[in-house]
Amino acid sequence: MTTCVSRRAAISIAGVLAAAGALGLTGCGSTAEDRSDGPATVTSIDGQQIRLPAPGEPTAVFFFSVGCGECATGMHALGQAAADSNGTRTRFLAVDMDPGESTQTIRIFMQDIRAEHVPVAIDKDAAISRRYGVAALSTAIVVDAHGKVTFRATDPDAATITAQLDKAGV
Repeated sequence: MTTCVSRRAAISIAGVLAAAGALGLTGCGSTAEDRSDGPATVTSIDGQQIRLPAPGEPTAVFFFSVGCGECATGMHALGQAAADSNGTRTRFLAVDMDPGESTQTIRIFMQDIRAEHVPVAIDKDAAISRRYGVAALSTAIVVDAHGKVTFRATDPDAATITAQLDKAGV
């Protein structure tokens, strides 16, 4: 399968990956506790303030780019897990790793994959990616209420995300 990515998106993504590599971040075994001294607040493209870690609630976070063809599957799974968790004490966040993508483009992408109910933040300075040691698109993590990453995978399905959120909430 061939994935088309704009030159601008490829350059932005390469910059994020290079910055993560320069800091010695890896995709395995990293936690927010390794690189942070407390909670952080991010702002979604809709202006919603989202605290990571969320007090008393595990959070599923998916890192993507609209230009990443494979990311649609993982993002759809996150959206399905969010819809299935209605009423539970869990949170969801999608993080766009390409700072050049417009909010309008992101909204269209989220609608197309039926995940428009998931809050999205743009990782303009790669702070979220660095915080959680994410250097690859299509990465999903589950963060417990204390900021520890308890799960990390590429494109997990909705059932796996939900099961990992349940584990992290214990």
